[in-house]
Amino acid sequence: MIVQKFGGTSMGSQAGLAAVVDIIRSTRDDNAVVVSAMAGTTAKLLRLIDNALAGKAVALARSIKQIKKQHIDTARSQIHDVSELQKVELYIHERLDRLQIFLSAIRTADELAPDLADRVLAVGERLSSRLLVGILHTAGIAAEQVDLETSIPSGYSLADQRFYLTAEKNFARIFRKIIKQKKVPVATGYFGRVPGGMLASVGRGYSDFCAALIAAGLQAERLEIWTDVSGIMTADPRTVSHAKIIDHISFEAAAELAHFGAKVIHPQSIHPATRAGIPVWIKNTFRAADRGTEVTAIVKKLKNPVTAITSKKGITIVNIASYRMLMQYGYLARLFEIFARHKISIDVVSTSEVSVSVAIEDIKHVSKITAELKQFSKVCIKKNKAIVCLVGMGIKHMKGIAGEIFTTLGRAGISVDQISQGASELNVTFIVNEKDADKAVLALHTKFFT
Repeated sequence: MIVQKFGGTSMGSQAGLAAVVDIIRSTRDDNAVVVSAMAGTTAKLLRLIDNALAGKAVALARSIKQIKKQHIDTARSQIHDVSELQKVELYIHERLDRLQIFLSAIRTADELAPDLADRVLAVGERLSSRLLVGILHTAGIAAEQVDLETSIPSGYSLADQRFYLTAEKNFARIFRKIIKQKKVPVATGYFGRVPGGMLASVGRGYSDFCAALIAAGLQAERLEIWTDVSGIMTADPRTVSHAKIIDHISFEAAAELAHFGAKVIHPQSIHPATRAGIPVWIKNTFRAADRGTEVTAIVKKLKNPVTAITSKKGITIVNIASYRMLMQYGYLARLFEIFARHKISIDVVSTSEVSVSVAIEDIKHVSKITAELKQFSKVCIKKNKAIVCLVGMGIKHMKGIAGEIFTTLGRAGISVDQISQGASELNVTFIVNEKDADKAVLALHTKFFT
């Protein structure tokens, strides 16, 4: 059993869809497929929500018309059976007409509840999955669309491990039934009403996570993430032209990279695969013959202690200082509770006896957080920063790596605001000015990979 997930770029063009069909055809008969929305569709759907809440009926209708045209034009270019094409076009019209009615009805609301926002996002994967099923039928491949929203477990208030284990079992039961009928199940990457909302609980890359849950439930031989790059690279090739594809990387290292900016795989998708012991392959839809990157639990000892270097821009540092920290119990708990209450995730933390520095990406509530912190601490905000992260299984065994990093950055004229090493000892993370992030990655990549 192989579970294959195809991303938005794979689904977003005639060339991509033709390649997807070839990949599915070349796989054994017991494969299962998960798809994202066509490239750009999720962003358009999010804008539809904004237009609806703002009462912009004309803009709403125009955007839905654009989404409808994109999908119908693609269907007409790929589906040559008249009867099948009519079924797909009817599905596209019905789904988008329902969406327009729904959005028009909620435009007087002050805000959209998370579960209602999720229902809007689900349309993207419904359209792309039905489109692909139609194309597969035209190619002579038996397939069935699987809308996973109705399979999500009910009665859960938290998106915890119990919730996801139940989801895995439900998904596996649905897929096995279809596979026994010698059909390829093509599932929506959107997988239901997650407690707290899909975007809030999982994030924009939820289709990767969905595929991993399905793979874990089916005890698949492997999970393949098909995208527009030939694997995880040692750095972003837009920043480092001589970056290389990583042949083999551990689950832990891949998760660290994903969290700190690598966009190839969703951070949470690693966890179900890790738990089930299923290897994950990152493959290129447009260069299917390329080996790709294999992600597994165990990786043999590598010559280079550093596996990859990544960066995340748009970071803000919140420096908090108070002599009340000294010998005081519960100070950090009080501090972090403020961030938690405002649902702000902290990326990097550095502490001393009287100060704490935290790096955050979401600054939506930073003024409210600052006001609360100032009640018992001195607060300083530094914007326009970036996280640079070196990840590698060999970092924990490499003596003097911090010295080599600082020497390299110093020679490049780059100053460091904050440094932290993860408890896993798989990464060294530091903060620099945003304008220096690319230069820092390039300098360090040259140091460790040439």
